[in-house]
Amino acid sequence: MKKAKVNSPKKTNSMISTDNEMSKLIILILVVALVFALFYVITLFVTKKDSSSNSTDKGENNTEISIQYEKILASNILSQKNNEYYILAYFSDDNYLDLYKSYLSYYKTSIEGAVPYYLVDMNDVFNKSFIADESNLSVSNIKDIKFSQTALLRIRDNKIISTYEGNEQITGKLGRMTK
Repeated sequence: MKKAKVNSPKKTNSMISTDNEMSKLIILILVVALVFALFYVITLFVTKKDSSSNSTDKGENNTEISIQYEKILASNILSQKNNEYYILAYFSDDNYLDLYKSYLSYYKTSIEGAVPYYLVDMNDVFNKSFIADESNLSVSNIKDIKFSQTALLRIRDNKIISTYEGNEQITGKLGRMTK
């Protein structure tokens, strides 16, 4: 009889602990499911709010995204696909930069048979090695070119054929181009 008494309480304890573990597992599953459901509802609310605000913005602010093909790196000055083109290598602190860009924009849109142009931002981190205290613009190897101020270059057959540096030379050339 002693054996029966000893075995029966152990079975009861294991059943109670199994029931306790099962209830903990069910509670854990319910909590995890509740957290996922909460995040799902929050995500739906946020995305619905963003999409509704975007739909109202579309009517007011209808800007088209376009790829910039005119801006290049200084290392690519002599390697453009066109046979002939202009390069405006500019520094962003140049007071006449807006004037130069206006001339070029007018030239591109208004002059029939206009030679294409490209822009080189000398303040771009990739162009820092082409900046020097003194300009060297008439080069055959692009690695030797140096800019100290804004310059306009005319390229033909991957060679620099003319250079214009400084406000007077650049505005003079751009003015002649747009007439």
